[in-house]
Amino acid sequence: MPIFEPIEGATPIDDISGLIPTHITTKAELDEWEAANILKAVRKYLTSGKKPAITVEWLKKVHKDMFDDTWKWAGKFRTKSTNVGVDLSNIQGETKKLIDDIKFWEKGKTFDQFETSVRIHHRLVYIHPFENGNGRHARLVVDIFLFSRGEKLPSWPDEELIKRTNFRTRYIKALQEADQGSYKPLEDFTKSLIK
Repeated sequence: MPIFEPIEGATPIDDISGLIPTHITTKAELDEWEAANILKAVRKYLTSGKKPAITVEWLKKVHKDMFDDTWKWAGKFRTKSTNVGVDLSNIQGETKKLIDDIKFWEKGKTFDQFETSVRIHHRLVYIHPFENGNGRHARLVVDIFLFSRGEKLPSWPDEELIKRTNFRTRYIKALQEADQGSYKPLEDFTKSLIK
């Protein structure tokens, strides 16, 4: 049974044994603590402008930097099944396949930077490699990808994404359409957030 009430499309938190701060007792406190942890990672990655080599280890490092003050499992691939995501046995392989696809897309200029970023975003959420924080991780990875290439970033309204809102419902629906191979809804949704 989840410790905190889950919201649509989110991985339920049913085990807080990996929670580092011992004073947290509510979802609101957890959200606030995680937001502060994530902000440190945002500052780290969105100030250098260096173009990172996207590797499996780099993806793990970004997740670790986002949640290292919050969860003991930060930066480690999940070890149990969740309500979404690929089977445990496929996490490593699917993540490596995504890395190979990114290299192929960039080398062959298959998509422009924005279209590539949308596909990275979707695939990371689809794979769901970590126990929690996969959507936030995917959004930061894409921000780093775009920022390091001099592109404009979407302005993700985090408050709207962590609560039951129409915005979150539209976001989940766009991701689900991408699951079926239709990326246009996710592209349109993301474009609407770029000012």
